[in-house]
Amino acid sequence: MKTLRTLTTATLFSLTALPVLAETMTLYKDPNCGCCAAHAEYLRENGFEVEIVETYDLVTVNKEAGVPLGQQGCHTALIDGYAVSGHVPADILSRFLAEKPEAVGLSLPGMPMGAPGMGDDPEAELDVVMIGTDGTVTPWPAD
Repeated sequence: MKTLRTLTTATLFSLTALPVLAETMTLYKDPNCGCCAAHAEYLRENGFEVEIVETYDLVTVNKEAGVPLGQQGCHTALIDGYAVSGHVPADILSRFLAEKPEAVGLSLPGMPMGAPGMGDDPEAELDVVMIGTDGTVTPWPAD
C-alpha cells in the first residue's frame, strides 16, 4: 500500500509540475505609472508571471541591466537573464526567449502609442530592438 501511495504522489506531482512559459518576470516601474501596470497585466494575460517592483530609480535599474541610454522604455523587466525595457509585445518576447540569443535583451524605447499598455493597437508599427552584449542595437525580430 505504501508503494501505491508513493507512486500516486509521484504521478500527481509530475502532472501538476507542468512547464511554465518562463520564470517569473520582475518588472521595475515608477509607482505613479499606470501604463506600466497595464503592460504587466497584458503580459499576465499572455502567460507570463509578473512581479512588480516599484522604484523611483529606473536609471540605476537600466544601467545595471545593461540597457543603454536612448533605448530605455518607461519600465524595465528582468527575465531568464535578459532585460526587457518598455512595452514589448508578448509574442515578440516569447520568440526572443525561445531563441535565447546572446544579448542583453529587448527594448521598445519610450512610450509608443498603440503598444500593449499604451492603447493596445494591433496595427501599430512598433520598432522593437535587440540590445547586443556590446551595447549595439538591431531590429527584432530581424528581417
